Amino acid sequence: MLTFLDAKHAAFLDDLNRIQNRADRAQRQLSSGLRMNTISDQPDQIGVLLQSRAELASTQQTKANLSRTKTEVDSAEIAVQNGIKAVERIRVLGSQGLTGTASTSSRKVIAGEVESLYRQLVNISNTAIDGRYIFAGSADQAPPYTINLTTPSGTDPYAGGNATRQIADSSGVRLSVAHTGQEIFDNTTPAKNAFTAVNSLRVALLADDQAAIEAAVANIGTSLDHLNEQLAYYGSVQNQIAGATSAAEKKVISLQAQIADTEGADLAESILELQDAATHRQAALQAQAQEDRRTVFDFIR
Repeated sequence: MLTFLDAKHAAFLDDLNRIQNRADRAQRQLSSGLRMNTISDQPDQIGVLLQSRAELASTQQTKANLSRTKTEVDSAEIAVQNGIKAVERIRVLGSQGLTGTASTSSRKVIAGEVESLYRQLVNISNTAIDGRYIFAGSADQAPPYTINLTTPSGTDPYAGGNATRQIADSSGVRLSVAHTGQEIFDNTTPAKNAFTAVNSLRVALLADDQAAIEAAVANIGTSLDHLNEQLAYYGSVQNQIAGATSAAEKKVISLQAQIADTEGADLAESILELQDAATHRQAALQAQAQEDRRTVFDFIR
C-alpha cells in the first residue's frame, strides 16, 4: 500500500471538512442571528457574555423592584396629602370652637366631626398596598394603629416596626424610601404628634374647655408643619426613585447592546462567509477531480 497517496487523500478530506465547518457555522449564524451558538464558536467570550447576562438580569430585577416601590411611595405621598387635608379641616373646626358664639352644645357637635376626621386620619396611617401596611415599618403585615379614644393619642401604642424600607438602585446603593407612622403621625416629639393634638382638641371640645381648645389648636398647627415636612420627604423620595429608574433603564439598554455585540452575528459577513466556503469547496472538488489518477502499476507496465 502506498501511504503517500493515502496521506494526500486524507489532507483533501481534512480541507473539505474545514470548509464545510465554515459553511455550517455561517449557516447557523444566518439562521439564529447569533455569532455564538455553541461554546466552541467563541470560547474566549463566554465569560464576558455570561457576566453581561447576569448583570442584565439583576438590573431588570432592580428596575421591577423600583417600579413596585414607586407605587408604594406614590400611595404614601397621597396618604400624607389626605392626612394634611383632614388635619387642616380639624384646625378650622377647632377655630370655630374658639369663637365667642360657640356654646357647649355646638362644641359637642364640633367634637363629633373632629372625631370622624380623626378616625379618617388613623385609617390613613393604616394604608395598605398589596397587603403591606406602608407606614408600619418592618412589621408591615398588620395595621400599625388601633383606635382607643381613652389614650392621650386616641390610639393604642404603635404596633409597627422601627426599621423602614430600603431599596437598592442599579449601582447597589441603598435608598431609604419610607417613614413609619410613628415618625409621621404619632411622633414622640409632642409638638409633632398629630394624633395627640387632634384627640386633645376632641377632648377639650367635649369638656367645653376654652383654654384647652386654644392650646390644642396651636398644637395642631405645629403638627401640620411636621406633616408638610413629611410630604416634602416623600416628594424627595419620588425624585430619587425616578432617577434610579432612569439609570436602570439606561443600564439595561447598554447591557443589551453589549450582549448583542458579543453574541450577535454580522449577517452580511455570514453571507460572504457562506459564499466563500461554497466557492472554496467547489474549487477543491474540481482540483481533486483533475488530479493524476494513475497508480504505481501504471508506471511499471
